[in-house]
Amino acid sequence: MSEVKKYFLRFGIALLIALPFLLITGRETLRIFLYKITMCAVGVALAELIWAAFFKPVYGATENLDEVGRISVLIFRGLLYIGILLGLMLGL
Repeated sequence: MSEVKKYFLRFGIALLIALPFLLITGRETLRIFLYKITMCAVGVALAELIWAAFFKPVYGATENLDEVGRISVLIFRGLLYIGILLGLMLGL
């Protein structure tokens, strides 16, 4: 239950603050906002699928790697996530 509370405090309060301003600016702005949120969720799901299907079998579990290997793999994974998210958020 504490995880739900943590994510609500991170994202829920910011959304509650931003939502009235989006409603004031019009329906089109709210539609674009919801579209971008959806693209972000699709991007995270797509990045997880790509990681699990193509890269995880090669690298294995990150817990089994040494310190330098773990840092390298996690940096690469972060760059993969950033690339996919930016591509979906800006390109579509």
